[in-house]
Amino acid sequence: MQIGVDCNLAVGNRRIFVLDTDEIGRMAVQFMLHDEYETHEIASLQAAVAKAQDWPPDLIILGEALLDDGGLTVEMVSEQFPKARLMLVVGEARSALSQPVIRKGFVFLHKPLRLEDVRAKVAAVLQN
Repeated sequence: MQIGVDCNLAVGNRRIFVLDTDEIGRMAVQFMLHDEYETHEIASLQAAVAKAQDWPPDLIILGEALLDDGGLTVEMVSEQFPKARLMLVVGEARSALSQPVIRKGFVFLHKPLRLEDVRAKVAAVLQN
């Protein structure tokens, strides 16, 4: 276990999908969360949908690269996983994704990602 891990969260059996085409970004987020949550890194929506049939996620952390490069929308992801919470990783506070999505109440993780921030936001989203 990493230093600063909340052991109470680690036994909660919450499942997170880190969905992004950016392999390094996926791995970084997965590494930040794997001690406290069951965390899976996934490169495509199709792979996430297939995995969710057996292991449905409680939270999806969606990278903006998948939305920019993959032609997906936040709504498409939400439709595939209606019971999962959704967080977005964006490069800038003023990202083009920000305005339409903020109105829908999604939580953002702004790059550069910091371990404490990611863990705190994920814990807050999963407690609601």
